[in-house]
Amino acid sequence: MIHKTTPVAMAIILSTTAFGAAQATDTSFAGNQPRTIAAHGVAAQPGKTVITSAEQLPRRTVKLDKLPSQYLDAPRGDVLALANTLEKNLRDDLQKFDIQDAATLRSYFGALLTLAQFKGDWAAVPALVERLKALQDKPGPRATTGTMAMIVAEQQTQQRDAAWVQAEVQRRYSAMNWADVADGVKGFKGQMELMNPALTKPAFEQQVDVMARNMQMTVPEALVGSIVSARLQNELMAPLKGPVVAGLQAVIDAQSKATPAKPDVWTPRQFTIAPTVKASEVGVGIWDSGVDLALFKTTPGKGIAFDRESRPSPDLLRPLGESAPRWPVLKQLVKGSMDLRAALDTEDARRLKQAVATLKPEQVKSFQEELSLAGVYTHGTHVAGIAVEGNPFARVYTATMLWEHRTEPVKPSEELSRRTAAAYQQIVQSFKDQKLRVVNMSWRYGASAYEGMLAWHNVGATPEERKQLARQLFAIERDALRAAIASAPDILFLAGSGNEDNSADFEEYIPAGLNLPNLLTVGAVDKTGEETSFSTFGKTVVVHANGFEVESLLPGGDRVKFSGTSMASPQVANLAAKLFALKPDLTVAQVREAILKGAERRGRVNLVHPRKSAELLGLRL
Repeated sequence: MIHKTTPVAMAIILSTTAFGAAQATDTSFAGNQPRTIAAHGVAAQPGKTVITSAEQLPRRTVKLDKLPSQYLDAPRGDVLALANTLEKNLRDDLQKFDIQDAATLRSYFGALLTLAQFKGDWAAVPALVERLKALQDKPGPRATTGTMAMIVAEQQTQQRDAAWVQAEVQRRYSAMNWADVADGVKGFKGQMELMNPALTKPAFEQQVDVMARNMQMTVPEALVGSIVSARLQNELMAPLKGPVVAGLQAVIDAQSKATPAKPDVWTPRQFTIAPTVKASEVGVGIWDSGVDLALFKTTPGKGIAFDRESRPSPDLLRPLGESAPRWPVLKQLVKGSMDLRAALDTEDARRLKQAVATLKPEQVKSFQEELSLAGVYTHGTHVAGIAVEGNPFARVYTATMLWEHRTEPVKPSEELSRRTAAAYQQIVQSFKDQKLRVVNMSWRYGASAYEGMLAWHNVGATPEERKQLARQLFAIERDALRAAIASAPDILFLAGSGNEDNSADFEEYIPAGLNLPNLLTVGAVDKTGEETSFSTFGKTVVVHANGFEVESLLPGGDRVKFSGTSMASPQVANLAAKLFALKPDLTVAQVREAILKGAERRGRVNLVHPRKSAELLGLRL
């Protein structure tokens, strides 16, 4: 899933989810608020203020005495003072507020778990882990949550050696239901393999310190959690990297031999259209980060593009600029990251691990940004390949948004938001001019993104002022996007729900949170039809499609597998485009109804069934 803004993240250099709640709890914050996940609809607690929206959560800042990077090797007492204040605030919030969202509670208790470990309060770990498990509603995350925290707690209190850690990792993960946890365990192993503690401080110096200076050292309170997590990773997890990876690898090897492959319920549901079939050309819009149109048959207009400041651009495919000569290497690193997540020991995966292991401190920022650039360069083309697979009558049109790939975000302003609003209107008008029938949007953002951007640029005197300004800017763009989509009733729009395993009901996002008769929001399952651990859900997420390890194209024509709701959404766009091609007089309402009626309800998942949807419309395949 592509986001409009580039977060201040160090996904490869610093992986905080590898510690604490381990793979399942995101203890980072968006702007100054906890990231949110699932609404459970529990009864209100007497005497507490009910929180039903992320907007109602408090925003706080903290004054630092030194740069964030300097806390990474400062005396523990310096960090402990900040940690104690953060812990008090978190517990006060839990005492004061009745938070009606399981994910926000997971963020709170995950942060408390991290703080307990930093303080060496190992006795508090089991209860916090159990609380986190109880807040999980997906079987995989529920099983794995807190596993490493429990192992490290016992290792620290009983002075266990590395051999014990390896054996314990193998024992505990082997006891889990492999069908539920396989993908998460493989992803966790990949995170651990990329851990390089020598790069943590340079990453802070080149990225987080910049924000702190911009803010005159008064930073979002959640930055304290990032500092604590970084210290824990370097001090406790890094020394255990070898035995943890070895233990996980042993589990993966054993389970791969002993466990039969998951049944593939997705592939048999698909159908292709033969070139000889009587059908009509259908225009498919890919509203994304850019498409290599040389790989596809296109509409006459080909596309429209806007730069990072929402000004018209001639670039329908993002230019690589100075990184162009390194594209062969970047391509291998992108593929290596996907292979590593899938626990595949490929040459590309080994190249990525070697690149991170040998990275020099001064190269951290440029390496991160170059990988981010490669991500946005490849994303739209990969999405387009999925949307038109098996449909020789599809004609691609690209609406390219050249979103920022660098760590320093664009400075938000009302002028910029109004230009963005105008760009949205121009893009949808171009869809109408090209007579498109289907448009895919594998991107998502909310007001919280603007809070972080405003904080970076030190706009707004207080966190509350930033929150209000962020809402105003977001509303300008949201309302324009909603009106633009509504103005194109003959086009079916598809949106990816998001990859944060959170509830779109608790925090407002666009386009996934819009409720319009010509828009469907899509969540992700794997090929077995099981909801992925990352897929966002909520009332607007009405259908699901395969979004795990989906093979498609890169610019230039190579094929790789990516995962995300970005890959699930174009699966449904693919179905819609095929239906329109086979029966061009269909209305959007008829296609939407066929997709929904053909889908199979499996609890929260509503799995699309392309063949059944086609049959409901009387189409012979």
